[in-house]
Amino acid sequence: MAAAALLLAACGGSTDEATTATTPTTITGNGAVAGTSVLQIEEGPLVYVPMGNSLTFDPFSDNFIARYTAMLEEDFGVDVTVRAHTVGGQRTDDFLAQLRTNDSLRDDLGDADVVTLLIPNGEWGAPFLTAAGAGDRDPSECGGDDNQQCLRDVIDSYKQYVDQIFDELTAIVDPAVTLIRVQDFYQFGTNEMTPEAFDITYPYWREGQEYVEQVAGQYGIPVAQVFDDFMGTDGLYIDLVADGLVVGDGIHPTADGAERMAMLMHDLGYNLAS
Repeated sequence: MAAAALLLAACGGSTDEATTATTPTTITGNGAVAGTSVLQIEEGPLVYVPMGNSLTFDPFSDNFIARYTAMLEEDFGVDVTVRAHTVGGQRTDDFLAQLRTNDSLRDDLGDADVVTLLIPNGEWGAPFLTAAGAGDRDPSECGGDDNQQCLRDVIDSYKQYVDQIFDELTAIVDPAVTLIRVQDFYQFGTNEMTPEAFDITYPYWREGQEYVEQVAGQYGIPVAQVFDDFMGTDGLYIDLVADGLVVGDGIHPTADGAERMAMLMHDLGYNLAS
């Protein structure tokens, strides 16, 4: 399948087991800060609920979820039970609906000791491909005097959903009790973009990722900055496939990419929101 088509498809705590302490004496996790509450697991299993799209689980068995799970097991010295709620190509509005209505997801979140979130953005595919002129698409169909209106529209809508997602998630799971970690993510399909198309689409992709960090910060939830790590901060054109971080489809991380994503999440440590 062509990378453009794949882009369109992909953009589509238990109180008995976990305790917190301001001065941890058993498992403090990584990067503990004195005087803050740190997740502690006195006996296993640790319940881990990952949420996101296929960037977290494809295409390797040793993907982001598997790698972060192994890190949890090593750091806390207990078995980890993974209850994954990940959907490839899921739209942001669909994910919000799942948070609100999926009893299985809500129950698992209620049991969780650790939650990780990559907010799906399936609705970004068509606007970004159109604005980039991918395949036989006409950028003028994006609308606006600059052929970028569809990008503004999809990012504005995404921001509204992000607000609601964090409201809903923190109503189910208290980040002062359960460890919640979020990751942003790199831009898809850069291997098939011209530098000119990249210059058009990059600022909108960055805007969406920065908004996630802004809103998460309001709840004391840290964000693993995968976007900056993979893309850099200078806005220059980058081919993530050539860099060995993304496989040939231009979307999913390589083993090295998955390792970097997991390590960025791990490096956030285990401090709970205050």
